[in-house]
Amino acid sequence: MISIIVPVYNTEKYLRECLDSILAQTYTDIEVILIDDGSKDGSLSICQEYASIDKRVRVYYKENSGVSDTRNFGIEHANGEFISFCDSDDKVDSDLYRMLYNAMIDHDVDRVVSGYAYLYDDGRMLYSKPRIQDGMYESNVILRKMIDDGTLSGFLFSGVNNSLFRREIICKNNLLFDPSIRYNEDSLFSFQYMLHSRSIYSFQSKPTYFYRQHGNSSTKKRTVGDKYEPLRQTLWNMKLDKMDIDFKVQMKRRTVTEALWQILDIADKEHGLEAVRDIRILLRNEELQRSIPVICIGDLNVYKKFYYILMKVKMPWVLYFSSSKLLPILSKYISR
Repeated sequence: MISIIVPVYNTEKYLRECLDSILAQTYTDIEVILIDDGSKDGSLSICQEYASIDKRVRVYYKENSGVSDTRNFGIEHANGEFISFCDSDDKVDSDLYRMLYNAMIDHDVDRVVSGYAYLYDDGRMLYSKPRIQDGMYESNVILRKMIDDGTLSGFLFSGVNNSLFRREIICKNNLLFDPSIRYNEDSLFSFQYMLHSRSIYSFQSKPTYFYRQHGNSSTKKRTVGDKYEPLRQTLWNMKLDKMDIDFKVQMKRRTVTEALWQILDIADKEHGLEAVRDIRILLRNEELQRSIPVICIGDLNVYKKFYYILMKVKMPWVLYFSSSKLLPILSKYISR
């Protein structure tokens, strides 16, 4: 059985579509664990409605404590041999869990990852191109590039929503989401899970999970500043430099990736001279300048090559204009 854990918080507008897509799965041996995290809208009533018409649905309510704590609550109440996660404003392909389960069994791996696309309210979908070819990979291979593979994209296999995990591995190693990590908490969980895994199978060329893009989605709530220091500190505290995973090189790559994300956040939240000033300060950071040379420009897609060059030659005005005027338009049509 697969336990599908769905944290719910103020998503009544999209919740029915999410639950309908889960309950319409061609793989039917599932339990759907809905945890309302203190919603102030009608989300809880919708959850209870679905539980009354489908015995596979279980509903819990708790005071608001955030997505990490809510996912941990779901893990503690899961009964399935396998665990997956879904956000309550997203939707899934009707074959997602059958495909995940079949790949897990057929290839005898510890995690399976599918592809995903971004779903807009006007019905458009933007496919996210995979960064690695479909197939099975041993954990020691993935760990060498999982923190940052040098493509300015962040963790490899970071998201947990388009994945299937073995509950035995999670419980045996007491793997939980860290509530103190507000950004990339799913990346840390995925990485820690990989440390205790044998292998992973990816079919990311097949988009079966759909991340909804709207004003209240988590991907739209980013703020300005260095939000990733808690995650960096956690990684260093894990003594990963003692492992044969090129940890220091990966962390240098991540320094550049985080700088790009901060530039995009500044351009989105600030304006004019203030934004240019903060981008200039960021570009002058000595650690960033020491880290830029570890990025291989040949590994980057077209628009990330553009950003990488601008960061390298320190052009804050062009970075601001490109990020605030051009990227919002292009990112809706160019695969990320």
